[in-house]
Amino acid sequence: MFSIKFIPKFVLWFMNINKEHQKIVREISLLKQEQSEISIVKEFAKHTKLQRRINKLNELLKNHIRENSSKNSRIKFICKVSLYVFSIILNLLFVYYYYNKTVLRELPTNWFLPLSWLVRWPSSQVGTMSFVFWYSITNCVARFLKNCDIKIL
Repeated sequence: MFSIKFIPKFVLWFMNINKEHQKIVREISLLKQEQSEISIVKEFAKHTKLQRRINKLNELLKNHIRENSSKNSRIKFICKVSLYVFSIILNLLFVYYYYNKTVLRELPTNWFLPLSWLVRWPSSQVGTMSFVFWYSITNCVARFLKNCDIKIL
C-alpha cells in the first residue's frame, strides 16, 4: 500500500509535469503584483490590459490543471495495475518455487480429462492434484465469496 501511494507521485515528479503549472502561477502572481501598483483611475487602459492577461493565464491554468488531472489519473491507474500484476506474479512464483512438487490428492484420471494437465501442473504425475491448482482455486472461490457477500454458517 505504501508503494501504491508514493510511486505515482514519484513518476509525476520524474516526468516534470508540474513545471509548467508553477511557471504559470508565478507569472500570474507577478502580473497581479504589477497590477496592484498601478492606479486604476490614472492608468485604466494598462490596468485592464493586465487584467485580460491575468484572465487569459487563469484560463490556461485551468486547462492545464484539467489535462494534468487526466494524466495523473492515468499514471496512478497504470502504477496500481502494474503493482498488482507484479504482486500476483511474485506470489505465483513463490508458490511455484516452494510447492511445485507437492501433490495434495490422487484423483481418478477421468475426472478432469480435458484439463488434467492444468490440475496436476507443475507436477508431472498423472491423476494428481497439485498444491498450485488447489491454491489458485481456493483463492478464486474466496474472492468470489467475499465480493458476493455470501455468509457461510
